[in-house]
Amino acid sequence: MLLQKLQRFMMGRYGGDKFSIFLLVSGLVLTILGQIFFWPVILLGDALYLYALFRMFSRNIPARQREYYAFLKVWTPVADWFRFQKRKFSDRKTFRYFRCPNCGQQLRAPRGRGKIQVTCQKCRKEFIKKV
Repeated sequence: MLLQKLQRFMMGRYGGDKFSIFLLVSGLVLTILGQIFFWPVILLGDALYLYALFRMFSRNIPARQREYYAFLKVWTPVADWFRFQKRKFSDRKTFRYFRCPNCGQQLRAPRGRGKIQVTCQKCRKEFIKKV
């Protein structure tokens, strides 16, 4: 009964997305930091909570989608960088990561092969690298 009322209430509203989750988590972090260090930071955390709720209950879906796409333009490279660092860390025993001296492309080669000739897939430059 209550679930059906909530579903009916949310019809036609934007709902949650990654940006809303980011705002809620940022608000939580700021609230905790405000408790520890400086109390006006709590107000900023509360403002982020309110903005996230405003976005979730908004009926102006095109405006919320534009905000979300602007957020993704910034967030996607950051998330990709962290994902790559995690992959580099998990592969650290089996692969060696390095950059092409010509174009800067990130490359990897299996460890323990000694000196190998590497061809960059982006610029086709050949060079020798010790792995």
